[in-house]
Amino acid sequence: MLRTTVGFAVVAILMMRCSASEQKTAPAPVKVSVLEIKQRDAHEQLSYSGTIEPDNTAQIGFAVSGVINTIAVQEGQPVKQGQFLAGIDATEYSEALAIATASLDQAQDLHKRLSALYEKGSLPAKDYIEIKTRLAQAQANKHINAKHIADSRLYAPMTGIVTARLIERGSMAAPGAPAFTIVKTDQVYARISVPESEIGALKKDMTARVYIATLRDTVAGKITIINPVADATSNTYSVKIRIANLTGRLLPGMIATVIIHTDRPVPLMTVPATAVVRDANDVTYLFLRSESNTALRKRVTVTGIAGDNEVVVTGLENGDQVITAGMSRLKDGSAIAL
Repeated sequence: MLRTTVGFAVVAILMMRCSASEQKTAPAPVKVSVLEIKQRDAHEQLSYSGTIEPDNTAQIGFAVSGVINTIAVQEGQPVKQGQFLAGIDATEYSEALAIATASLDQAQDLHKRLSALYEKGSLPAKDYIEIKTRLAQAQANKHINAKHIADSRLYAPMTGIVTARLIERGSMAAPGAPAFTIVKTDQVYARISVPESEIGALKKDMTARVYIATLRDTVAGKITIINPVADATSNTYSVKIRIANLTGRLLPGMIATVIIHTDRPVPLMTVPATAVVRDANDVTYLFLRSESNTALRKRVTVTGIAGDNEVVVTGLENGDQVITAGMSRLKDGSAIAL
């Protein structure tokens, strides 16, 4: 009987020691800061992927035929309006102009002499009209040949970049055949495709922010063209945002992200950016304060930026209490204290 009593006493002492040990090793609540989330309305923000396009593209060529003897520009070269691009051998046109000039001089001299006779009544009207016609023809012939000489030299019709050179020195130029392609880039457009559900929110002259990933820069633009006809295949509407490009940094073909703020209000849930945690699997989450004062891990999706230190998230409800400080020591179910 004594042994049994001693045994119970030993077991009781051990249990008391274990309980005391457990009380000593139980983690203390983590001190945190909490922010109650309130839903608020903000202007709708729409984001699209687009492509930079030139303001204008022109294919230019000679208006007369001839052998090309000069090429002054190459592909990729920037050019100014009126800059000389290429020329053809104009010897034939120069000789024709000399002949036309001589004919005009002769016609002018004859017209001068016969005009005096006509005024005195010594020349029939028929003959006078004939010499006037001959003079007009000679003047037109000279102008045509002078134009042929001018057309033998090709100049840039606008400021831009030569994107294609389609001629070679010594080759034959044909009237109307393209010799160069020039794109105008002092201003460019970001073209985007907008679905039917969102096209009603966009209006001409709305401002837009255009992010160019290649340049790691954001530029301002303005909606200038909204195509009223939807694409038959994608059922989307083409919209163009005009961007000033005086420095020439924006090049046709660059990929752009266009962000437009509309006038339509939308409900938003925003939290401090520092409250959002990203794990090794690229999953974003934050911690909420539960009714039992424990940390509740909640997965969220970040959809945008709302301010200097706020992000827009989905996955929360109005009134949720988000832990904004002390997250590094938390895990799901950790006890917390304010």
